[in-house]
Amino acid sequence: MDYELELQDAMADPIAFAASSDPDNLYLHEAMREPDKKQFMEAMKKEVFSHENNQHWELTKRSSIPKQHKVLPAVWAMKRKRRIATREVYKWKARLNIHGGKQEKGGNYWETYSPMVTWNSIRIFLILSIVNNWHT
Repeated sequence: MDYELELQDAMADPIAFAASSDPDNLYLHEAMREPDKKQFMEAMKKEVFSHENNQHWELTKRSSIPKQHKVLPAVWAMKRKRRIATREVYKWKARLNIHGGKQEKGGNYWETYSPMVTWNSIRIFLILSIVNNWHT
């Protein structure tokens, strides 16, 4: 019975529950205690460089931000990607996310950015369209 109550409490926040239920989904403080923390640090560098190269942001000193503007909190989400058959880790990913509940469209952001689609996703979509006889 105690386990069920703990599980129910954990599921009250679905995002936190999803992250905690998979050992390969980690927050920054968890990833930095892992033996593969160097790979996570490299993934973080790639994420920051990617945003800088795509001109998604401009780093600014906090002291130069006007008082009337809010600084939004950020959260690092880490993930180990594994091969299905062998469960071998082949990629370490890091995503810098802004706390979604704190954003206001038109105030803190104007557009969203989703950088990826995988060939597997396209293949699955094509298979589903054939199996379900989807036409345009």
